Amino acid sequence: MIASLAGLGTLAVVSWSVFFLRHRRPEDPGTAAAVKRGASATEQAARNEMSTADNELRFSTTATDVLLARCDELAFGLAPADKPFSAHEAVLERIGQGLAAAIHQRDYFPRRPLLLPRLLQMLNDDESTRQDVVRLLLDDPALAGNVLQRANSAYYRPSPMPIDSLDAAVRALGTDGLRGLVASAILQPVFRVPKGIFEDFAQITWEQAQRSARAAETGARSAGSADPFVAQLLGLLRPLARIVLFRLAMDIYSGHPDLSPHAEVFARSMRRHASSVARLIASSWALPDPSLLALDEQLHEQPPSSMSMLGRCLYYGELCGAAAMLEARGMLDRDDAETLLTTQGLPHDDARRMLQAALSADRE
Repeated sequence: MIASLAGLGTLAVVSWSVFFLRHRRPEDPGTAAAVKRGASATEQAARNEMSTADNELRFSTTATDVLLARCDELAFGLAPADKPFSAHEAVLERIGQGLAAAIHQRDYFPRRPLLLPRLLQMLNDDESTRQDVVRLLLDDPALAGNVLQRANSAYYRPSPMPIDSLDAAVRALGTDGLRGLVASAILQPVFRVPKGIFEDFAQITWEQAQRSARAAETGARSAGSADPFVAQLLGLLRPLARIVLFRLAMDIYSGHPDLSPHAEVFARSMRRHASSVARLIASSWALPDPSLLALDEQLHEQPPSSMSMLGRCLYYGELCGAAAMLEARGMLDRDDAETLLTTQGLPHDDARRMLQAALSADRE
């Protein structure tokens, strides 16, 4: 079970800070200067971060910030070092100003998927039969195909023989498997963006969403006091918010023909606003209070030890999803990933399970 934070050693934080800062692209002159000063400055920063660790570890640290920043680099690539940023400040400001209006525009803000409530109600109804579920799935051929595909994955298939009927697929997946599949399958089309600049963004964001959601689900299942499906659904919302912000930013850039979209504008806007947009999505979908609380905990950057169980599953799920993204590309060692997670207060056994789940998400 995900336990309360214990006292953590300074050495682990220092080693992670040194590792990540060596691979970090500085965001501003102050950060660049700190990197150039080397390990001594890093050690001092780590000691400062650990000054409150015996009580409550911070929501974000040098290591977690750089972990997420490296995923941004995968999504957007590295901006040329000589490309000035000051001209783009107005775009960044307009993104923040446009969020309130964007939630009312279908081009930016996704409405609640219509099939999701119907199917979830059926899956939660003890009187519904497998045949009822199959009939509903047949109303959506694409979703039915996804059910068959997932049932034939190594994670679910009970024997070497392929599953070729929807009824058998529903039986193999079970209620939990179907609930998770429905959330992913219904939301996946929203993650598509027009081809053009930053063409890797949508694919990378969808992959990270799947990995984070799978890790959050596994954490909830291990904890036993949080709904695994809800944890999985919430794990998809922050990446979904990034898609909303991407579309909004691209639209704002269309009004500035003299500027080419700058990767740092997208990355900064997502760091600043993704949590608030995820909260807006959840509210517009009328998600229940425990879900809104878990998202509020991320928005207000509460220490993980003070979060609800669902909030902690969401918090650690995102870190596991990011770590799995890098590990899958040979950019991060498993031992280093587990060190980061345990340093942030996640028990080692949970860290191993959630990381493995995040890594296996692309094989289900």
